Amino acid sequence: MIIAANRDEFYARPSREAVFWPENPEILGGQDLSMGGTWLGITRSGRFAAVTNFRETPIHPAPPRSRGDLTTGFLTSTIPAQSYLEEIQSRGDEYRGFNLILGDNQGFYYLSNRQPDIINLPPGYYGLSNQLLNCDWPKVIEGRRQLHNLVVNKDENTDELIDSLFYLLSDKGDGRAFSNSFIESVEYGTRAKTVVLWHWDGSLYFEERSFKKNGEPGPVKRHDFRVTV
Repeated sequence: MIIAANRDEFYARPSREAVFWPENPEILGGQDLSMGGTWLGITRSGRFAAVTNFRETPIHPAPPRSRGDLTTGFLTSTIPAQSYLEEIQSRGDEYRGFNLILGDNQGFYYLSNRQPDIINLPPGYYGLSNQLLNCDWPKVIEGRRQLHNLVVNKDENTDELIDSLFYLLSDKGDGRAFSNSFIESVEYGTRAKTVVLWHWDGSLYFEERSFKKNGEPGPVKRHDFRVTV
Protein backbone atom coordinates (compact mmCIF):
# COMPACT_ATOMS: atom_id res chain seq x y z
CA MET A 1 0.00 0.00 0.00
CA ILE A 2 1.25 3.46 -0.92
CA ILE A 3 -0.48 6.51 0.56
CA ALA A 4 0.27 10.15 -0.20
CA ALA A 5 -2.13 12.48 1.62
CA ASN A 6 -2.52 16.11 2.61
CA ARG A 7 -4.49 17.35 5.59
CA ASP A 8 -6.00 20.82 5.11
CA GLU A 9 -7.36 22.60 8.17
CA PHE A 10 -7.53 25.94 9.98
CA TYR A 11 -4.17 26.65 11.60
CA ALA A 12 -5.90 27.67 14.84
CA ARG A 13 -7.45 24.22 15.32
CA PRO A 14 -5.26 22.35 17.82
CA SER A 15 -3.82 19.01 16.76
CA ARG A 16 -1.09 16.57 17.72
CA GLU A 17 1.52 15.45 15.25
CA ALA A 18 1.67 11.82 14.14
CA VAL A 19 2.83 9.61 17.01
CA PHE A 20 1.76 6.37 18.63
CA TRP A 21 -0.99 7.64 20.86
CA PRO A 22 -0.07 7.72 24.58
CA GLU A 23 -3.63 6.75 25.46
CA ASN A 24 -3.63 3.89 22.92
CA PRO A 25 -0.11 2.85 21.77
CA GLU A 26 -1.56 0.58 19.07
CA ILE A 27 -2.59 3.61 16.99
CA LEU A 28 -0.21 5.72 14.90
CA GLY A 29 -1.53 8.97 13.46
CA GLY A 30 -2.14 12.64 14.02
CA GLN A 31 -4.93 13.68 16.34
CA ASP A 32 -7.44 16.51 16.31
CA LEU A 33 -7.25 17.76 19.90
CA SER A 34 -10.54 19.65 19.74
CA MET A 35 -12.65 16.50 19.09
CA GLY A 36 -10.18 13.67 19.72
CA GLY A 37 -10.36 11.98 16.31
CA THR A 38 -7.86 11.42 13.53
CA TRP A 39 -7.88 12.18 9.81
CA LEU A 40 -5.48 9.33 8.97
CA GLY A 41 -4.17 6.52 11.13
CA ILE A 42 -2.98 2.93 11.18
CA THR A 43 -2.56 0.36 13.92
CA ARG A 44 0.22 -2.08 14.67
CA SER A 45 -2.13 -4.85 13.51
CA GLY A 46 -2.70 -3.23 10.10
CA ARG A 47 -6.07 -1.50 10.51
CA PHE A 48 -6.04 1.63 8.34
CA ALA A 49 -8.48 4.55 8.31
CA ALA A 50 -8.66 7.92 6.57
CA VAL A 51 -11.45 10.48 6.29
CA THR A 52 -12.08 13.70 4.38
CA ASN A 53 -14.99 16.08 4.51
CA PHE A 54 -17.32 16.67 1.57
CA ARG A 55 -17.50 20.06 -0.13
CA GLU A 56 -21.12 21.22 -0.06
CA THR A 57 -23.39 23.90 1.37
CA PRO A 58 -23.46 23.33 5.15
CA ILE A 59 -26.54 21.66 6.54
CA HIS A 60 -28.45 23.45 9.32
CA PRO A 61 -28.70 22.38 12.00
CA ALA A 62 -25.38 20.56 11.78
CA PRO A 63 -25.49 16.79 12.43
CA PRO A 64 -24.37 15.91 15.96
CA ARG A 65 -21.35 13.64 15.49
CA SER A 66 -17.72 14.40 14.60
CA ARG A 67 -16.32 12.80 11.44
CA GLY A 68 -13.12 12.04 13.35
CA ASP A 69 -15.11 9.47 15.31
CA LEU A 70 -15.45 7.41 12.11
CA THR A 71 -11.75 6.66 11.88
CA THR A 72 -10.99 6.44 15.58
CA GLY A 73 -13.93 4.11 16.18
CA PHE A 74 -12.57 1.68 13.60
CA LEU A 75 -8.95 1.87 14.75
CA THR A 76 -9.92 1.11 18.35
CA SER A 77 -12.22 -1.80 17.44
CA THR A 78 -11.78 -5.34 16.14
CA ILE A 79 -14.83 -5.25 13.84
CA PRO A 80 -14.03 -6.17 10.20
CA ALA A 81 -13.86 -3.10 7.97
CA GLN A 82 -16.83 -4.03 5.82
CA SER A 83 -19.04 -4.78 8.82
CA TYR A 84 -18.01 -1.50 10.43
CA LEU A 85 -18.94 0.40 7.28
CA GLU A 86 -22.31 -1.32 7.11
CA GLU A 87 -23.02 -0.07 10.62
CA ILE A 88 -21.89 3.47 9.72
CA GLN A 89 -23.97 3.35 6.55
CA SER A 90 -27.13 2.86 8.62
CA ARG A 91 -26.57 6.12 10.51
CA GLY A 92 -24.73 8.26 7.99
CA ASP A 93 -27.09 11.17 8.56
CA GLU A 94 -25.54 11.67 12.00
CA TYR A 95 -22.49 13.20 10.29
CA ARG A 96 -21.80 16.03 7.93
CA GLY A 97 -20.69 14.91 4.46
CA PHE A 98 -17.72 12.55 4.58
CA ASN A 99 -15.51 10.22 2.56
CA LEU A 100 -14.16 7.26 4.53
CA ILE A 101 -11.55 4.69 3.51
CA LEU A 102 -10.94 1.70 5.77
CA GLY A 103 -8.66 -1.30 5.41
CA ASP A 104 -7.84 -4.49 7.28
CA ASN A 105 -6.57 -7.96 6.45
CA GLN A 106 -9.76 -8.67 4.49
CA GLY A 107 -9.53 -5.72 2.10
CA PHE A 108 -9.93 -1.99 1.59
CA TYR A 109 -13.27 -0.21 1.25
CA TYR A 110 -14.75 3.23 0.59
CA LEU A 111 -17.95 4.80 1.86
CA SER A 112 -19.45 8.26 1.56
CA ASN A 113 -22.72 9.36 3.09
CA ARG A 114 -23.30 11.25 -0.16
CA GLN A 115 -23.67 8.06 -2.22
CA PRO A 116 -25.47 4.80 -1.39
CA ASP A 117 -22.95 1.97 -1.64
CA ILE A 118 -19.91 0.57 0.11
CA ILE A 119 -17.26 0.19 -2.59
CA ASN A 120 -14.61 -2.52 -2.48
CA LEU A 121 -11.19 -1.19 -3.52
CA PRO A 122 -9.17 -3.82 -5.40
CA PRO A 123 -5.51 -3.12 -6.20
CA GLY A 124 -5.31 0.07 -8.26
CA TYR A 125 -4.74 3.81 -8.17
CA TYR A 126 -7.23 6.03 -6.37
CA GLY A 127 -7.65 9.74 -5.80
CA LEU A 128 -9.76 11.26 -3.03
CA SER A 129 -10.40 14.89 -2.17
CA ASN A 130 -13.63 16.56 -1.02
CA GLN A 131 -15.98 15.06 -3.58
CA LEU A 132 -16.63 11.40 -4.36
CA LEU A 133 -13.76 8.97 -4.94
CA ASN A 134 -11.92 9.53 -8.25
CA CYS A 135 -13.85 12.74 -8.98
CA ASP A 136 -12.93 14.94 -11.95
CA TRP A 137 -11.16 17.71 -10.02
CA PRO A 138 -7.82 18.52 -11.71
CA LYS A 139 -5.72 17.72 -8.64
CA VAL A 140 -7.38 14.30 -8.33
CA ILE A 141 -6.95 13.42 -12.00
CA GLU A 142 -3.35 14.67 -12.09
CA GLY A 143 -2.51 13.16 -8.71
CA ARG A 144 -3.67 9.70 -9.82
CA ARG A 145 -1.68 10.00 -13.05
CA GLN A 146 1.48 11.02 -11.20
CA LEU A 147 1.05 8.31 -8.58
CA HIS A 148 0.64 5.67 -11.29
CA ASN A 149 3.79 6.86 -13.06
CA LEU A 150 5.80 6.90 -9.85
CA VAL A 151 4.80 3.37 -8.88
CA VAL A 152 5.17 1.87 -12.36
CA ASN A 153 8.58 3.45 -12.87
CA LYS A 154 9.96 3.17 -9.35
CA ASP A 155 13.27 1.45 -8.75
CA GLU A 156 14.67 0.00 -5.53
CA ASN A 157 15.50 3.45 -4.10
CA THR A 158 12.79 3.95 -1.49
CA ASP A 159 14.12 7.36 -0.46
CA GLU A 160 13.61 8.69 -3.99
CA LEU A 161 10.06 7.36 -4.06
CA ILE A 162 9.27 9.05 -0.73
CA ASP A 163 10.69 12.37 -1.94
CA SER A 164 8.69 12.08 -5.18
CA LEU A 165 5.47 11.43 -3.27
CA PHE A 166 6.03 14.48 -1.09
CA TYR A 167 6.73 16.50 -4.22
CA LEU A 168 3.41 15.31 -5.66
CA LEU A 169 1.68 16.65 -2.53
CA SER A 170 3.36 20.04 -2.96
CA ASP A 171 1.61 20.98 -6.22
CA LYS A 172 0.23 24.54 -5.95
CA GLY A 173 -1.89 24.20 -9.08
CA ASP A 174 -2.13 26.06 -12.36
CA GLY A 175 -4.89 28.56 -11.60
CA ARG A 176 -7.82 26.24 -12.32
CA ALA A 177 -10.28 25.58 -9.53
CA PHE A 178 -9.32 22.55 -7.43
CA SER A 179 -5.95 22.14 -9.15
CA ASN A 180 -3.78 22.85 -6.12
CA SER A 181 -2.94 19.98 -3.80
CA PHE A 182 -1.02 22.25 -1.40
CA ILE A 183 -2.78 25.23 0.19
CA GLU A 184 -1.17 28.07 2.12
CA SER A 185 -2.61 31.24 3.65
CA VAL A 186 -2.77 33.05 6.96
CA GLU A 187 -5.76 31.23 8.43
CA TYR A 188 -6.27 27.95 6.51
CA GLY A 189 -4.02 25.61 4.61
CA THR A 190 -2.21 22.30 4.35
CA ARG A 191 -1.24 21.42 7.91
CA ALA A 192 0.41 18.08 7.16
CA LYS A 193 1.70 15.92 4.33
CA THR A 194 1.81 12.19 5.00
CA VAL A 195 3.44 9.34 3.10
CA VAL A 196 2.88 5.70 4.07
CA LEU A 197 4.65 2.72 2.48
CA TRP A 198 3.43 -0.70 3.60
CA HIS A 199 5.57 -3.46 2.12
CA TRP A 200 4.69 -7.06 1.34
CA ASP A 201 6.90 -8.30 4.20
CA GLY A 202 4.86 -6.32 6.75
CA SER A 203 7.35 -3.51 7.27
CA LEU A 204 5.74 -0.08 7.30
CA TYR A 205 7.19 3.41 6.91
CA PHE A 206 5.15 6.43 8.01
CA GLU A 207 6.36 10.02 7.58
CA GLU A 208 4.45 13.20 8.38
CA ARG A 209 5.73 16.68 7.51
CA SER A 210 3.88 19.48 9.32
CA PHE A 211 3.29 23.04 8.16
CA LYS A 212 2.40 26.33 9.82
CA LYS A 213 0.80 29.53 8.50
CA ASN A 214 1.71 30.51 4.95
CA GLY A 215 3.21 27.07 4.33
CA GLU A 216 6.10 27.48 6.76
CA PRO A 217 7.64 24.03 7.44
CA GLY A 218 7.15 22.57 10.90
CA PRO A 219 8.19 19.35 12.67
CA VAL A 220 8.75 16.06 10.81
CA LYS A 221 7.73 12.71 12.32
CA ARG A 222 9.09 9.40 10.99
CA HIS A 223 8.10 5.92 12.13
CA ASP A 224 9.26 2.44 11.08
CA PHE A 225 7.62 -0.70 12.42
CA ARG A 226 6.39 -4.10 11.39
CA VAL A 227 2.67 -4.79 11.08
CA THR A 228 1.59 -7.94 12.91
CA VAL A 229 -1.70 -9.09 11.37
